[in-house]
Amino acid sequence: MIGDCGLTMQMVNGIIRPEIGYHIRCDMQRRGYAGEAACKVRDITFEDTPFNEIYSVMKYTNEASARTAVSYGCRYMGEYADDANGRSKYYMITRDEWEMIRCTERKRQS
Repeated sequence: MIGDCGLTMQMVNGIIRPEIGYHIRCDMQRRGYAGEAACKVRDITFEDTPFNEIYSVMKYTNEASARTAVSYGCRYMGEYADDANGRSKYYMITRDEWEMIRCTERKRQS
């Protein structure tokens, strides 16, 4: 087991939202595993649920996690005070943004 990745309902800036979380064992980080797993969870979420937005939340200093969120298509939305982290930042991707990513990927594959 090198880590985990999945969709959970989390408090994001005061509202419960669908959030993709990922945790990779320290000795296995920086190999693309979190990004690859998050892409698959993103795809399954938009294909099989009614959610129109997906979020990723991390401690405001966690640049690696922020890069992973961007790698699966998220954009930075802001920061907020958080009891667990002191301050968190969050990223989001919409269903429309995901559909554009999928369209671009299909064109590259043809």
